[in-house]
Amino acid sequence: MNRSFFKKAMVGTAALATVLSLAACGSKGASSSSSSSTNESSSTSSKKTVTAADKIAAAEKLIEQGKYQQALDEVNSVTKSTSESRALATDLQNYIAAKKAYNNGNYDQALTNLNTASSSSSAIKEAYQSLRSKIAAAESSSSTTSSSAASSATSATTAAATSSSSSSAANASVAQSTSEDVIDAFATKMGFNQQGYGIIPVQKNGSVYRFEVRQNNQDNTVANLIGIYEYNAETGSVTKIS
Repeated sequence: MNRSFFKKAMVGTAALATVLSLAACGSKGASSSSSSSTNESSSTSSKKTVTAADKIAAAEKLIEQGKYQQALDEVNSVTKSTSESRALATDLQNYIAAKKAYNNGNYDQALTNLNTASSSSSAIKEAYQSLRSKIAAAESSSSTTSSSAASSATSATTAAATSSSSSSAANASVAQSTSEDVIDAFATKMGFNQQGYGIIPVQKNGSVYRFEVRQNNQDNTVANLIGIYEYNAETGSVTKIS
């Protein structure tokens, strides 16, 4: 009887051990599966989708640092472009072309390449405003220097040079104080907000602005003056002066 009892006890113990072992394995497998699932979920959530807005924000920081080509590359890497990302890309392309022309002394081409900013980026608008100011000063200086070269009198040449410096500074000051939003509003109203047109602010009296508007010739070598306009930013009215 004792032998039978011990045999049954041993069988029962072995069975219990098997059950416990299987239960432990199942628990470990479930725990491992749960851990793996949690890790995958965590990994997925950590990989945030980069949106066009994120790319634009990164591009604006690069623009503020003067890294315009890198900013353009950033915007162009957008997976799903938006109207704003496309507008900023165009603004950057125009700015880079205008800056290159300006550095090469091609001020007419720089002006018409710059045209107007179409995006809402404050950083690119500030860059446009700064470059437009430099172009305005260079255009004025170049124009007056050409006129003074025709003069043979030393005193007249000196006076012309002084006038050139004063005019350049004045034009640069007006351009610097004229926001790109005002220029864009004027250009849009008149149909000048497209490649081939260049706008230089030459006078400002309160909310009334005077602009020189130039247009490229067919081979894009010269930007001819097509008119001088007065624009009232409050009323939106435009008057052609000449």
